[in-house]
Amino acid sequence: MTATELRDLFRTPDFQEGLRDISGSRASIMQERPIVYLLARCLWKRGTKFELEDKHHDLSLDGQRIEFKFNYDRCGRMLARQLAQYGDDLPGMWRLVQAKKLSKSWGVIPKIYDDACVRKPQPNILVWIICSRDLSQVAPADLDRICGGRDQVKYNATRPSGPGGDLPEVFDSFLAKLNGVRPFTLLKEDIPTNGDFPSTYHFRICDFGGQGTRHAGD
Repeated sequence: MTATELRDLFRTPDFQEGLRDISGSRASIMQERPIVYLLARCLWKRGTKFELEDKHHDLSLDGQRIEFKFNYDRCGRMLARQLAQYGDDLPGMWRLVQAKKLSKSWGVIPKIYDDACVRKPQPNILVWIICSRDLSQVAPADLDRICGGRDQVKYNATRPSGPGGDLPEVFDSFLAKLNGVRPFTLLKEDIPTNGDFPSTYHFRICDFGGQGTRHAGD
């Protein structure tokens, strides 16, 4: 499966209807796993052979290893701080993780760098999903059942583009830095949904095309 074929599958009514259901029924949790299983269901219905969680990769098919990552757009503030601190030397950031001077679970950058550039065997495709949510019509009493609901409301109140607007530039800025470490072709697909509340799922599909991680001096 190519990145283009994967994007085309994300555009199908079957996938998008399932995504709408996830946005409502899985609102209380991070949605990486449910979206991977939704994609697997769509592949199964097409008769495509695949394997889930093969060699610690989320999805494998046609010799391609596909890894998924999920964040909410409100993580952009933390990402901006990390990018200012480590964006010009991502390998140096990872050396701090290896030296246990920085936690791999801290923030956004170390987790994605690990999956894209460190994990063996390396994935052929990385799908990063960033979810924007408009919770302005959600009753205050219901915010606690939504993953990070109250933080999302605070974040939306200060966003220049307002809730549900364009994806903040910092996410694509980080991908540009990552491309310098392990080159990839980037495809974008933004899918709006309206389950219990309006959401937009911003898919960033990174196709490494057989490229490995660049090391100093390469």
